[in-house]
Amino acid sequence: MLPAQAATKVSTYEQAQASLTDDGYVLFIYGEDWDKRARQHTTGLYDNPAIVKAVGKAAMMLVPLPESPDEAQKAALEKTMGKLKLPHVHSTHSFPAIVMYDKAGRQYAIICGPAMVYPDANRIARLITARRAALEQQNQLLRLAEQAAPDLRPNLILDACRVAGIEMPADAQNLLKKADPEDKSGCLAALRFHNNPLGDKIKDMTLSEILPEMDKAIANPLHTVQQKQNACAFTIGTIRRKVGSGGSDLIRKYALQMKSLDPESVLGRSADVVIRDWTHGLQFVRGWSPDSLPMQGVPTELQGKLPIGPAGKYEIRFEPTRGKNPARISRVALFDGDTFICEDARSITLTSPASYFVTAGSDLKAPRILITVDNAENERDTFGKFIINKQ
Repeated sequence: MLPAQAATKVSTYEQAQASLTDDGYVLFIYGEDWDKRARQHTTGLYDNPAIVKAVGKAAMMLVPLPESPDEAQKAALEKTMGKLKLPHVHSTHSFPAIVMYDKAGRQYAIICGPAMVYPDANRIARLITARRAALEQQNQLLRLAEQAAPDLRPNLILDACRVAGIEMPADAQNLLKKADPEDKSGCLAALRFHNNPLGDKIKDMTLSEILPEMDKAIANPLHTVQQKQNACAFTIGTIRRKVGSGGSDLIRKYALQMKSLDPESVLGRSADVVIRDWTHGLQFVRGWSPDSLPMQGVPTELQGKLPIGPAGKYEIRFEPTRGKNPARISRVALFDGDTFICEDARSITLTSPASYFVTAGSDLKAPRILITVDNAENERDTFGKFIINKQ
């Protein structure tokens, strides 16, 4: 049986005021005359006993939403909604939807999308119960923040902003500013953080200046997993824009980090695609170009099937073909798998073809060539090809 004080079904915002409780409002919104199936499903949920019980003592309203309302329909909708607002036009929502508001009229949760296409009443009831529990958790954290010592208050407010499944408290940023005017805790910056702690000035910074700041953001314990993944994705894009696939090793590093944070998230799943499409690196058969030239000072493997294996001396020849910035090579190293064999560490500016030489004392099972280039980020306009010959 339902509790003696259960939800109150009303037709308008004004009617709800007479019996309004701390459980606020729950609106069941569907498309009027343009989504007949949704009308049937939403009405069924509105009348379902499990749903009525789940909303507690909230005021329940069934709201038909016209697609292109005329003046009379606009007036009727305004009378129904009163001071309550429909979900913001730019928010990630769809109709039909169950929209939940607190007593003050703040929208704090919305249930829409797949759950409402073929709705199961018991599942929807559980979702409503979970959202109400999340709101109580948020309110409890705000109450604790009011009573807490000043140094603890910002973190409690930030925790309240981070309660899963519901919106942030009203005026959350001002609450943090009041609790910590100078943001010594870093909580306000963490709340505002999306993907880049540096702002517009990042456009004028070098990659070597950017990466340490991005690493700090990714390691920041005040940032959520989503924020850290956003920072990883931003870093990957920055590397790609500045040095192309020449930053393959770094792109792979941040993609794997992004995946490890939450493998099942959208960004976590996208990491495999990033690695597949953006980490081709330096290719033996393609030569080098501004997009594939290795980053300055970073030993980079020459990818592809190399004509190296039997013991002997090998010439690795660099032949520039065009570009206003000659490539500057500082090291060519030979490895057998992870085992270092030898290196030719001469610095040569390729204004003309030049050769490096390495020697294998015995047959190689997994030959690898690592090349170090000294061109800066603004000196990458260079093209050329590789030639490898056994002496």
